[in-house]
Amino acid sequence: MLRSTLATAAVALVLAGCGGEDPESGATSAVTSTPTATPTPSPPADAPLPCVPGAEPFTGPAAEEFGAEQVMAAYCMLADLALEQTRTSLALPVPEQDGRDLRSVRGILTDAARKKHDDLTGLTLHDVSRVPRGYRRADDLPYVFGTRVGPATADLDGQALVLAFDLQTGLVLEERGDDSGRHLLLPVTRSGRYVLVPDGDGWLVDDWRASFEQGQVGLVSGWS
Repeated sequence: MLRSTLATAAVALVLAGCGGEDPESGATSAVTSTPTATPTPSPPADAPLPCVPGAEPFTGPAAEEFGAEQVMAAYCMLADLALEQTRTSLALPVPEQDGRDLRSVRGILTDAARKKHDDLTGLTLHDVSRVPRGYRRADDLPYVFGTRVGPATADLDGQALVLAFDLQTGLVLEERGDDSGRHLLLPVTRSGRYVLVPDGDGWLVDDWRASFEQGQVGLVSGWS
C-alpha cells in the first residue's frame, strides 16, 4: 500500500513539473531543457575474413581490369576447390578418383579446357601414385592432412586472368611392418598457374599447368 501511494505521488509530481502551462500565458516552464547529445557513430563492422587467412587484396593491372573483388572471387573459387577435395576421392591418386567428384571439377572448366584436358591433375591435390619405398598409404581417413593454400599473384593474359599460387598438403602414410597405427605425412607442394575467363558473375578455368614436389616423410606436430 505504501509503495502504491509513493508511486502515485511521484507520477503527480512529474505531471505537475512537465505540463499544464498555457504557452500563451507567458508563464515560464520550470523544466530546464538538456542539450541533445550527438550520437557517437558506431565503428564500422569488421570486413569479412578472406577465404585464405592473410590474403591481401589484389592490386595491379588484373585488379584494375576485372576489379579487386572479382579477382579475389576467382582466387577463392580455386582455394575452395582445393580445400573441399580433402574430404573427397580427389585426395587420392588419379586411378582411384570417383567419376562424380571429377564431374564437379569439370563443371568449372570452359568447353575448350574440357576438350584439352582429359587428366585433371593440377586441379587436384597431388600426383602421388606411388609412395616412397617402405611406406604404404593409410587405409583410414583422412587421406591428406594439413592442406594449405598459399598467397596468389594475379596477371593479365589478353582478356584472361592468370592466378599463380602454391598449395601444400600431406599424404597420410603408414610404415610397412608397423602395426602400431602411427601415421606419418609425405609433404607435397603443388605450384600451379591457372588461366580463368569471366562467366557471367563468376569464372571458368580455361587452362592450367602445375608441377609437384615431394618432401621427406616424417611426423608432424599434432598428428600421430
